Amino acid sequence: MKKKILTFLILTISALLFALLPAKTIALADDEVVIPVQDSSFLTLNEFNYQGLLSGERGYFNSNLVANSYVPGLSAWKLSRLYTGGWAGGQADPWYRTARELYEVGPDMFLTDYQAIVIPANKITFKEIGVYRGKDFNDDSPWKMIFHSYYIVTVKNNGPVTLWQSPAYQTPVQQVNPGDSFTINQAYFSYDSGLWFDIGADQWIPAYYLDNTLMPNN
Repeated sequence: MKKKILTFLILTISALLFALLPAKTIALADDEVVIPVQDSSFLTLNEFNYQGLLSGERGYFNSNLVANSYVPGLSAWKLSRLYTGGWAGGQADPWYRTARELYEVGPDMFLTDYQAIVIPANKITFKEIGVYRGKDFNDDSPWKMIFHSYYIVTVKNNGPVTLWQSPAYQTPVQQVNPGDSFTINQAYFSYDSGLWFDIGADQWIPAYYLDNTLMPNN
């Protein structure tokens, strides 16, 4: 009982603090899309919080999970507005946490940075996919930068899937089998060819042939 009361008090105080934080709208320099990293649902705000968010007069908190909505993992949604600030979700994992960014992909239809990543359209990128880090070797090898991927993908299909030299169906490279898992090096999205991932030395696979969930690469 004491634990429940303490949890309630923490949530109440957090909500009040978040309410005092002004929401900040970030200008979108490029055409960007929001990619859910797993099957998900939209979040919404009540009218008071939504209008306050749009005007920048108040922070955003206590969003509601739209239980009857369905957002497929690895689907693409055009980003209309990006907000940063304090936000706390409803009591449903993974939204029951504080988010740093809130993505509006339709009128009062939101996804958070816990649910999705944002990448530019029509541009090969490793943004949100991984990071280059320095590695100090113990032997005589020189210090160099290496790429650390954030995500692992798994092939999901009834048979072998062809990999391509670029994110287009032009030059086949090799085939991979259902159940094979790979780290992601780069991503590409266009409204013509859809979402692609580079899973090794310019070997691209359409997201259509992957499981909807990107697993974290710990």
